[in-house]
Amino acid sequence: MAGEQLDGIAEHREEFYRLVNTDETDQELTLRGETENQICDMALTRGCHRAQRYLLKHGYRGWRKRSTALSFSGADATDGGQYADLPSDFLKAFGSRRVSALRKANGDQWGQEIEDYQDFWKGNYYYIRGDELWVTRTAVLPTALYLEYHYKHPVWNDSVTIDFPIEARYLIVAEAANVAKDHSWLTGDVELEAKIVRALDTAREEARSIAPRTRSQKLFQAPRRFGNRW
Repeated sequence: MAGEQLDGIAEHREEFYRLVNTDETDQELTLRGETENQICDMALTRGCHRAQRYLLKHGYRGWRKRSTALSFSGADATDGGQYADLPSDFLKAFGSRRVSALRKANGDQWGQEIEDYQDFWKGNYYYIRGDELWVTRTAVLPTALYLEYHYKHPVWNDSVTIDFPIEARYLIVAEAANVAKDHSWLTGDVELEAKIVRALDTAREEARSIAPRTRSQKLFQAPRRFGNRW
């Protein structure tokens, strides 16, 4: 089934069961009291988050939002800086060493990202450690500070609104099947695992082609000239 045909949750579930060679009536999926499709939806949720990370890694710019104003705790003298909890749906910061993911209320950038092992630095620097965003010692925080970030897709269930580019949705299913192949309920053989891996490779290859989303094609610039010879 091509990715563009995966319109709703039912189609994703159907394709997942097909790929792992079972269906929703499989008793292995409800041995511990799980409801019908619960295991499937858990796999789709994990697979979707993996698929998001894959697309973001390859240049996709979706799932972006701004946090509410961050609330900082801690102190330089006792904690080596200040920290704020990351949003519950945080997946990845929308920033880099060159472009800060932290913004003032008016949209201006604040601070510069560093690695967490550089936490001994002083000044307006920030880093992410676990589920917290830290600013270094002597940082001067504005009145309100916001985090630009990519958010996790909502948990898959009967009423989920699918927030994923339709051309790449088969990647969700393939990643979910790849998660499932390591679970004890999947009683397939080597051939089934190989089929899942092939499906994942194909889905990733297809997804790479739609990941970069820019307003125009990149243009190659002519080499810069520093002089002429007559």
